[in-house]
Amino acid sequence: MARGKPTDTRSLRQRGNVWFINKRLSPILAKHLGKKMLNQSTQTGDLDEACRVRDRVLADLSDLEAQLKGEASRVQQRRVFLQARDQFREAKDAITSHDPSHPVSLIDTIDPEQLPEIEQDALKSVYQGDTPTRYRLTLRAALEDWKASPLVERKPSTRSKNELAMERLLAYLGEDDVTLLSIDRRQVKGFITSMLGEERTKQTIANYLSGLSAIWHHAEYSMEEELPNGNPFKGHQLKPKATVRSYDQFSREDVEAIFEATAKSEGIYYLLPRLGFYTGARIDELCSLKVTDIIQRQGIWCLAIREGKNQNATREVPLHSEIKSAVLDQLEQAKAIGAVYLFPEAEASTRRDGKKSPKFSQWFARLSKQVVERGDRKLGFHSFRTTAITIMGDAGQREEIIVWVTGHERGLTTANRVYNRGPTYRTRLKAVESIRLDALH
Repeated sequence: MARGKPTDTRSLRQRGNVWFINKRLSPILAKHLGKKMLNQSTQTGDLDEACRVRDRVLADLSDLEAQLKGEASRVQQRRVFLQARDQFREAKDAITSHDPSHPVSLIDTIDPEQLPEIEQDALKSVYQGDTPTRYRLTLRAALEDWKASPLVERKPSTRSKNELAMERLLAYLGEDDVTLLSIDRRQVKGFITSMLGEERTKQTIANYLSGLSAIWHHAEYSMEEELPNGNPFKGHQLKPKATVRSYDQFSREDVEAIFEATAKSEGIYYLLPRLGFYTGARIDELCSLKVTDIIQRQGIWCLAIREGKNQNATREVPLHSEIKSAVLDQLEQAKAIGAVYLFPEAEASTRRDGKKSPKFSQWFARLSKQVVERGDRKLGFHSFRTTAITIMGDAGQREEIIVWVTGHERGLTTANRVYNRGPTYRTRLKAVESIRLDALH
């Protein structure tokens, strides 16, 4: 259960300087616990911490009620089992025998047959040391908890990628779900070999392993699943970057052909290639622009790129004089119809991963194949980025300026990462204005 906001005092009452949980119990819980109200101290006067304690207690009560009704999910059963086992372990350690010749055990103080089935299993686990498979965390359950975790904000694209990685692995294993403990390195190596056989790139496979590793790490450290054999998704040495060929840059003839082919287009179909050339921005960054992302800084109109593939992608890029008026016209049109995004065509995308660009990436791929002679060159929308960076470098712009325009790794010291806000917007604009068609051959 996600914790409430710090000001959310539901089921909380303050007595003196301490917060107490005050909750009327459902009939089934009241009968099981022998009381109608829960009055429990959070042992803290800090409301933020009290909210966390309350949410854990209410989640435990919800799990217990589901168990009593026979409706507990596998995840709920696992939580009840772990909580009961911890309580039994504490009780076992707290027992002292006054007569060493007749030691008292936990079994002597309770009647196991009177316990619910899950608590019986928990008691056996305390003495036998193993965890029954039914209480082991599964891959699907770990993924769902990872997606719902309030500790880290998950991007829709990251959620979708990790879910796809899980489905790929389960399809390879021929299972609908598996316990995490049952996954070993031999299986993962087989999965890698299978994906290579399906002609997946090493980068794609590395992305799968990265997502699965994140789920495993969450299960081990956030959900406290006992996984003694280490993370099987790490250390496979795929070295994907060594096999990835970079995009080639466009020639002047290429860019002119693309601009000519879209000269009579409107909206995103006109602006997207021009923004790509004159900013060097990634296609998803451009398709994801909102009307609130067209801003002024130090009197200069800029694109505020607020999300990207890494933390360096967040930046504010001055608008080149060649496209400024067209972008501002598009902004007014979007505002006039109440659009949230700069390009209403992109706003219409409802993909599960939240990405706005795939449709337009495919459109550009078809367009460029029709009007550009590729030869053996690797070309795509990303070629605009390669081209813009090359032009700025050839124009004498310093690398430490270019990275603030394009959103690459800035190579800053720790102090600079904290305090450096980048070059002035006039300096950035000078770098952007150096991007010209006549600079290309």
